[in-house]
Amino acid sequence: KYVIIKLKNMRRICIMRLFIAIDLPRSFKAELARIQKEVKGISCGGRFVPQDNFHITLHFIGESDDIADAAEAMREAVRGIRPFTLHLGKYTSLEKGSHGRTAVMEVLGDLGELTAMHESLESALYDRGFSRERKKFVPHITLGRSVEQDDLTAMELKNSIRANASLTVQAITLFESRREKGEMVYIPLHREKI
Repeated sequence: KYVIIKLKNMRRICIMRLFIAIDLPRSFKAELARIQKEVKGISCGGRFVPQDNFHITLHFIGESDDIADAAEAMREAVRGIRPFTLHLGKYTSLEKGSHGRTAVMEVLGDLGELTAMHESLESALYDRGFSRERKKFVPHITLGRSVEQDDLTAMELKNSIRANASLTVQAITLFESRREKGEMVYIPLHREKI
């Protein structure tokens, strides 16, 4: 187990799988779980995300032990950013060839503030030696991977699912992704308030 005592005094610890994300409140996760249940009900299998793991990824760091620099980049990224509102958009699924589909919920709302924070985070991380994300930033929440749906089912879900959840983003979080008892567990290591 890892214990973070004081981030400022601790420069390096064990290699971990890290990512920075917007954590979601329980009510938001409950609405996502309701939608996910609907998707599961008419899909033919897949790997669905546990309710506690729902989040909006800002940057996947990968294997690293540099928590202090990641935290400093987060601090720099939120400077000048005001709390902003996001809400759930439409359900969609992205085809992944023979690996099924990735089931996701779009994220809408104050995307200008979100994009500004994301760009600032990318620059701050890069300045500290982390790699840049290769793909375009499209805010979303993953419900499941390798979800088996035909085109008709995917279209039916896209047209029928209605979401009702919003949140005010007031912080970003550095998570460790760890496998425990066969399940992925996301452990918050550092939270930076906006």
